[in-house]
Amino acid sequence: MVSKSVFDARYIEKLDNSIEWSDQQLTAPRRNRIEGIRQFVGYHHVDAGSPKRVPVPYIKLAVNIYSRMLAPRSPRAMITTQEDPFKPTAAAFELAVNEIPEEISLQETMLRLVMESLFSVGCLKVGLYKVGNQLGHEYGRIFADVITIDDLVIDMSAKHPDDVQFVGNNYWLDYEEVMESKYFKNKDGLKADDYTLRTPSFNEESATDVTVDSTLEPLKKKVWLRDVWVPSEGRFVTYGIKSKRKFKEIEWTGPETGPYHFLGYDLVPGSVLPLPPLSSWRDLHDLSNSLWRKLGNQADSQKTVQGFGGGDDEGAENFKGASDGDGIHYKGGEPKKLTAGGVDQRTLAFSLVCKDLFSYFGGNLDSMGGLGAQTETLGQDRLLSEASSAQIKQMADSVVAFSQKLFRTFAWYEWNDPVLHRTLKKRIPGTDISLEVPWGREQKKGEFENFRLKIDIYSLHDDSPSSKLMRLRTFLNEFVIPLMPIIESQGGSIDAKKIIELAAKYTGFPEGDEIVIFMDSVLAGQAAGQGSGVQAPGSPNGGVYEHVTKGAGASSTADKILQNALSGGGNGSEGPGQGG
Repeated sequence: MVSKSVFDARYIEKLDNSIEWSDQQLTAPRRNRIEGIRQFVGYHHVDAGSPKRVPVPYIKLAVNIYSRMLAPRSPRAMITTQEDPFKPTAAAFELAVNEIPEEISLQETMLRLVMESLFSVGCLKVGLYKVGNQLGHEYGRIFADVITIDDLVIDMSAKHPDDVQFVGNNYWLDYEEVMESKYFKNKDGLKADDYTLRTPSFNEESATDVTVDSTLEPLKKKVWLRDVWVPSEGRFVTYGIKSKRKFKEIEWTGPETGPYHFLGYDLVPGSVLPLPPLSSWRDLHDLSNSLWRKLGNQADSQKTVQGFGGGDDEGAENFKGASDGDGIHYKGGEPKKLTAGGVDQRTLAFSLVCKDLFSYFGGNLDSMGGLGAQTETLGQDRLLSEASSAQIKQMADSVVAFSQKLFRTFAWYEWNDPVLHRTLKKRIPGTDISLEVPWGREQKKGEFENFRLKIDIYSLHDDSPSSKLMRLRTFLNEFVIPLMPIIESQGGSIDAKKIIELAAKYTGFPEGDEIVIFMDSVLAGQAAGQGSGVQAPGSPNGGVYEHVTKGAGASSTADKILQNALSGGGNGSEGPGQGG
């Protein structure tokens, strides 16, 4: 039985007026995102990029670091059940759901989503593309599309995302596709819309204007549409932004979370929009670049010339034209070197302070981004890294929570699709053998509520060779080398050959394990004598390397020394006996 329509012409008009008011409230957040993107792309990318040079692209640095750490890989789902009869189903269900990310290129989508969340708010629209009808059931393919704040429709009068009266998005669709689709109604006499990249209500600039001319003429005629989900009505409507025609209305039968999912990190009291990290980065980024532009102008204006006195013009010309070692006729006073302009030392010192502050308020970017040792000892660096990880951990927890809801939506669609059929590859534990098993309506035992879904947070972590090399180094430095005496006392030893093989593999230099030649285990044991520890060359028997790690070129310390020197405080270093 089809329920009665809710969205009549009067309702559509009232809804559109509310959306227009909310669009007004989004003007500043949209503008701030666009300006942030201009600073991200800099001066030399496109004509509509930053109007001024960006000599120190701190925003780009921060966005790259956070994006790499928050979305290095696509998450994976773990599906379990407490009921024994359904455990085989849970295992197959997990395999099926984990095929979805690759099918929809979720890793790339998550990266775009995280980047949007750093500039404004991350929004993902999840649903089904209707493909056809089979056995009386509609079927489709899962999609997950990033919705930018330029196209976002959201109730700005709400105090929390859970309280919104409506949420949706604007988009362009080919005119022919709309006219030929059986899912769109009320199309008689419909004409194509004039294409624009601007937001609908106030013709505001969009982020696309940074890279694309907003006056472009599309290849195909298009219609400007708006999807809106109204939670209180439990309905989803599609209508024309300019024509105000209702083209489609459906009763929402999907997951209770709805089609729109939001990612943010810092809640703002009384606001539906979260506070993006860009808002905290922007002022220091702008100040730093203003200082460096000033320093660049000072450096360009610096001049060093020779000054001549005594009125001997002929001698001055002889001096300027002479080569090194030449003899000339010169009767004037001794030439003097005159210097004007140049970099102001206090301005330079202040710019370095701003650099440190940006790293500090960015969550210690130098440590997170692996940009160099920050202190003189490994222990201090580890403490700094752990402290900086608190902020990134909080943000990563938000990504995990978001992924949990997202995968529950995927699982809901996977479970409730009555016609979908897959062939899954199930690996036999302890072997490399995989069996093909069917997955369809007949294999789904139990109800959706019988299964619990979790996100494997470790699958979100970077698993690149460089990351593995770093973990190998950390494991050796923090566990193996300090415990060598205990390991040896219990009959253990280090497999140096394996370490070399792994290091060669992870550094991308496979020939590396051919450089170090190992004897067989018997000869190696005879040559090593009684000790299996690592001895220093030329040391007496029993002597071992002392493991001391010291940050070479610690940037923070170097900056402080430079600042001190430029401020007239000497070289800033302490010799023997000068410490406090």
